[in-house]
Amino acid sequence: MMKFTLTSMAFAVALITCASADAKTQASTNLKESPNNPTANAAALTNATASREPQGLRNAAEQGLRTVIAELTRDLKAGNLPNDFPIEINDLSELKSAKLGIGFEIHTIQPQTLLAGNRPMEQMVSGTGIWNFVITINNHPVALLEMEKSYGKWTVNGIGGAKLAQDVQNAAQTHSGKDAFRFVRIYQATADFMEVKDSNSKARYVPLIAARETLKMAPAPATNASNLSDGSDLLPSLQNTVRANIARLPR
Repeated sequence: MMKFTLTSMAFAVALITCASADAKTQASTNLKESPNNPTANAAALTNATASREPQGLRNAAEQGLRTVIAELTRDLKAGNLPNDFPIEINDLSELKSAKLGIGFEIHTIQPQTLLAGNRPMEQMVSGTGIWNFVITINNHPVALLEMEKSYGKWTVNGIGGAKLAQDVQNAAQTHSGKDAFRFVRIYQATADFMEVKDSNSKARYVPLIAARETLKMAPAPATNASNLSDGSDLLPSLQNTVRANIARLPR
């Protein structure tokens, strides 16, 4: 899943329901959105995606991030950064500036639904209940924090995937603007996509790292959403890949 799995999961983060901490009531930024102002654009996009987050999730993720950082750095000394450290930094002191950026739910398409292919792709997509947050330091994505609700509590699943975090943020800023998007992961094809809407509200898909590698797809054009892939263009290659991967499974 392109994640670093933490060795200790004992720090389940309690679900916080205080309205003042709810992501849906986040204070709006006074930064002016501008193509030349990435800080303002990132803030606008964070606000847009936060409106879809379940109540209390962002607050729990904030607590989870601090707990994860403490867990990962407990036995580390300043200047001693392991090669496999899951957050992309040069020095441990940078972690003091780590913040939550955009949040998004992981969506997927069940293999039997995808193989049937009798509906438009956007109608096949369903949520998993798993959420990821882009972690930033000075507005630069350095990792993803994954959260899942278990027994009424939001729990940290893992942290890592800096390259995917950067890919998601770049794609969101380029193709979704200040509008929210859907992150779609086809597990059986090892392929990730970002679903956005074009000017006619038609679903279009941006291939992310895994999809570009697995399906040998070119990066999405840095233009308007109408030039992106339609779901019907993706289905044949996804279906072929899923069939091939399922056929390899032991019986």
